[in-house]
Amino acid sequence: MKILHIWDQAGVACIIAKYQKKMGHDVKVIRRTNYDPYGIYEFYEDLVCFTPNEEFLHVCLREASVADIVHIHSRIDAFFYLNKKLNKKPKIVMHFHGTDLRGIKQNQKIWPLRNFFVSSIKSYRRSIVRKRSNALVEKFADKVLVSTPDLLSHVNKGSVLLHNPVDTEHFNEKQNHKSNERAFTFATESKSVKNWIISICKKNRIDNLDVIDRTKNPMKYFAMPDFLREFGIYIDILYINDKLIKSNSKTGLESLACGLRVIDHSGEPKYGLPLVHQPLNVVQKLERIYQEIL
Repeated sequence: MKILHIWDQAGVACIIAKYQKKMGHDVKVIRRTNYDPYGIYEFYEDLVCFTPNEEFLHVCLREASVADIVHIHSRIDAFFYLNKKLNKKPKIVMHFHGTDLRGIKQNQKIWPLRNFFVSSIKSYRRSIVRKRSNALVEKFADKVLVSTPDLLSHVNKGSVLLHNPVDTEHFNEKQNHKSNERAFTFATESKSVKNWIISICKKNRIDNLDVIDRTKNPMKYFAMPDFLREFGIYIDILYINDKLIKSNSKTGLESLACGLRVIDHSGEPKYGLPLVHQPLNVVQKLERIYQEIL
């Protein structure tokens, strides 16, 4: 099967492509050049076709014309472009990953008041456009996937949850990794997140917590497993648009794979990567989805 992944979110398409290739498929991921702050696409460079942003949609069209399955990650503009331009249409899967469905609230200053109202109106209009566009995508796509359980409430009933995979050949528990009580979380400006983290640390008697700002010093993907193994605990709290997300983050899943104890919104520790996030299980489920629409 010839499979084309268009775009990528946090390495998900690359991991899927890697394990689909192991199953014998001809797989490619298209990304734009010159944007790789965490080194994900450098790590998976054998799977990725890089193209300048101004040529991105044209390259997608050329590659899609010879594919059996086109798997689009978040880029609804690519979906509409291909849906219009392709003469012989392959089966198209639309995969939503989060803000493409939820949107993201912008920080708004309350002064001056006129700017606040203008910003609010623009945000409302963007929300309406996004919802209408997503509704059209759902209508014409051969299958719609979402990456976390909370996103199912944003899509039609026939959509499918495909759990995010973790590359367990890269993230795994080495024999020399010893569990310890050193805990960390990533820095956040959200007061709600900070309050949750303080509460969870108190409940679990965590006295020392390393707060790491990854925006100032991006951790490269190749180095992440060794970095994670320096710790024993990861505090995994996600707040998006002032709402607690009851799912583990990508870092939370990678931490579980590396043998850390992960404490999430439940306040209870988790151990070991769940089977639904094992990469072979994810691509085997995806294989069945592809077969259903071919």
